[in-house]
Amino acid sequence: MNGFLVTGRVRTVLDIAALVPFAEAVVPLDFLLCPERHRKPVLRDELLDAIDARYSKAAGKRIAAAVQFAVINSGSPGESYCRGLMHVAGFAAPELQYELRTRRGTVYTDFYWKDVRLVGEFDGREKYLKPEFLKGRTPSQVVIEEKNREDAIRATGRGVFRLVWSDLTVGKLERALVAAGVPRRRRASAGQPPS
Repeated sequence: MNGFLVTGRVRTVLDIAALVPFAEAVVPLDFLLCPERHRKPVLRDELLDAIDARYSKAAGKRIAAAVQFAVINSGSPGESYCRGLMHVAGFAAPELQYELRTRRGTVYTDFYWKDVRLVGEFDGREKYLKPEFLKGRTPSQVVIEEKNREDAIRATGRGVFRLVWSDLTVGKLERALVAAGVPRRRRASAGQPPS
């Protein structure tokens, strides 16, 4: 491509997954698997089949773990990264894009833990600032709509908490999830800070 050597999308995301921490590896893998983002999404088996001898045994295991964890329905890079951090820290996996009927109609939640009736929402600043997300509305109109949406979710008897990019540091995210009541499947390994 214009005199530069490039790799295809499968090789590129596998190379990334071989080199970065687990939660970071999940982001491009989720993106690549999502059928809404590609005319021809990549299938999980294609990714697994492409893990070959160019990777060390340890790197191959790390890549395969991230590929197995990746999903087709993550709503954004922030949601993918957040979900990866939750996993590493030992929190229970949420349902993604959970369909919830409210008095205002059907909404889809970013994260949902059915056993504890808890909704988690991840908000990037783009939702409130970029024209393609504002869709002709003002930022204050979007904030009011989000508040009304959250009130409608709470009216179903479910708890709601919100996360933003600045919450996605290891200690801060863990404290926020514990405070919200997100269940754990296990504790993070002692001496092994979640990465």
